[in-house]
Amino acid sequence: MTRILIVDDKEENLYYLQVLLTGYGYVVESAHQGAEGLAKARQTPPDIIISDLLMPIMDGYTLLRQWKSDERLRNIPFVVYTATYTAPEDEELAMSLGADAFLIKPLEPEEFIARIRLVEADIAKARPQTLRQVQGNEDATLQQYSKVLVRKLEQKSLQLEAANRALQEINTRLETLVGQANIAILVHHDFKPVMANGELARMLGYGSVDEVLGLQDCRVLFADEERERISTFNKNRLSGAGSPGFYAVKGKKADGTVIEMENRVFPIQWGEHLSVCAMLTDVTDQRKMEEQLRQAQRLEAVGQMTGGIAHDFNNLLTVILGNSEILAEGVSANQDLHNLAEMIRKAAERGAEMTCRLLAFSRRQALDPKAVDINGLVSGVDGLLRRAVGGQVELEIRLGKDAGAVLIDAVQLENALLNLSVNARDALPDGGKLTIETKNLQLDQAYVADQPDVTPGMYTLISVSDTGTGMDEKTRLHAFEPFFTTKDFGKGSGLGLSMVYGFVKQSKGFVRICSELGHGTTVELYLPRLGRDAATDNVPRHVKSTPVGSEKILVVEDDELVRTQVMVLLASLGYDVTGATNGAEALETLKSIGDFDLLFTDVVMPGGINGPQLADRAHKLYPGLAVLFTSGYTDTAIVQDGSPNSNVHMLNKPYRRQELAAKIRTVLGR
Repeated sequence: MTRILIVDDKEENLYYLQVLLTGYGYVVESAHQGAEGLAKARQTPPDIIISDLLMPIMDGYTLLRQWKSDERLRNIPFVVYTATYTAPEDEELAMSLGADAFLIKPLEPEEFIARIRLVEADIAKARPQTLRQVQGNEDATLQQYSKVLVRKLEQKSLQLEAANRALQEINTRLETLVGQANIAILVHHDFKPVMANGELARMLGYGSVDEVLGLQDCRVLFADEERERISTFNKNRLSGAGSPGFYAVKGKKADGTVIEMENRVFPIQWGEHLSVCAMLTDVTDQRKMEEQLRQAQRLEAVGQMTGGIAHDFNNLLTVILGNSEILAEGVSANQDLHNLAEMIRKAAERGAEMTCRLLAFSRRQALDPKAVDINGLVSGVDGLLRRAVGGQVELEIRLGKDAGAVLIDAVQLENALLNLSVNARDALPDGGKLTIETKNLQLDQAYVADQPDVTPGMYTLISVSDTGTGMDEKTRLHAFEPFFTTKDFGKGSGLGLSMVYGFVKQSKGFVRICSELGHGTTVELYLPRLGRDAATDNVPRHVKSTPVGSEKILVVEDDELVRTQVMVLLASLGYDVTGATNGAEALETLKSIGDFDLLFTDVVMPGGINGPQLADRAHKLYPGLAVLFTSGYTDTAIVQDGSPNSNVHMLNKPYRRQELAAKIRTVLGR
């Protein structure tokens, strides 16, 4: 089996020839330059040598010359296989030095193998002539070798210069790309920065890239608590210990501000050192948006739960309130019993207020929105707010010029301002300042881009600011959740801010809290503004009498306690009352009796027929029948955005006897 020695300074050439020749049955050994090849051949002579010409340490010509001068090697075929600046003089010199074949790269594999086999077959007759040339033309050969070598070195130098120019152009382009990239890049060796781009300096607040490169330890670019983790992480990346190349990390800007970053890390050969390349992205705004979205989803889930609970409580409170009022009237002659009945009524009213706040948070409370002049409303509650906050707190009201009108429930907005003012008072135990300010704002698309719950447009802003104790970030994030409070046990329900949040959201606005521990709190209410010509109405209407009647009323309520209590309440007002437990029973009653003046029905009922469906079928039987709906919350088919649809009468649970009496007279139009 023929043994072939390949000499070439390029690894890829050696690999290619080794695979090719081995595939054709040759045994192959390799060397990277002439001196190495000569040493291997003298130790174990091959059957054929294949050599490149231009190589370091010992080039192909020198190897060929020494090969043919060696008694043990001169008869072994020497094949030149080259592509470096090949000219006719190159082949002439190689053949004059005794080469058995001169092949020019690249050759097709089949042609290359054929030429090698031809060398094997023709070697006997080719060698004597070559040896005579070498022996007879020593001086001429040396002169020609010098010329060829000088020419090749000049050509190689030109090639290297061109390659260096191309490399410099590539480096310039890469530096430009890296410098203009919108991702921060840092390369460091043992945490000493060796390369950084402008985006890194800008993102972390440094004046220039040189300022970053002047750092002795790039771990100062990260938050203090991250440094040990970064050290371990980079060590693992360099050792290939399997750590992921992408992770979240806190960065620290030049002024000490901490930001959220994503870091993609990988090892890179930088000069003589294996270094680490970090590609960093500032995701602080993204994280804030994600947290806002999670907070909104959490509040939505809590709102759904609290709304359902409030609905059930409203049914119970309807019974308690109604019966306590009847009981108080019935025992009015006995002062002790009357006082007990009044205590029950007051406790039920407190419970009703709490469920109202729960419904406000869950955006299921009934609203009575009208066009309200914000400056007029705020001015109107000035005295109430001053009494609520007390003499130790200085209250300043700043009304923006032409703050405009908003479509809102005036009473609920007054309650919201009262809640916020009381919260501010509690944050000022030693006194301080409370400021309520109004102004108009135009929120454009750029502002709302990172606000998932905001739409662009014209808004009226009401801000309530205090100089009190403020909140830390954890408290601020939970401030809108129902029952969350930082007050001492028994001193707060934790429903004030949640009520404000739900009410403003239900009114198509949004709320923001700005607070810092020790630096006070500002709560901002953003309310969609109406046009300049909107007619306003800031005067709440109050019912002051308890009207009675004698009409015939059909009460439809699936809760037996509520149904019984309502029937007793209506009977006490003089009405002729009949009850039904569901829609189907109510329809049968209407068909059998048929002369009712009013249908008083719950909205949500089991049995396949809800309140609105019952009303539709009843009107087909008796088109003139008046209808009054009632419900424990407003998340129903007849209520949109907290307001009943037009031409629909609605009474929300729990209601007082006087409210029920007045509403019935309104619906009956008498």
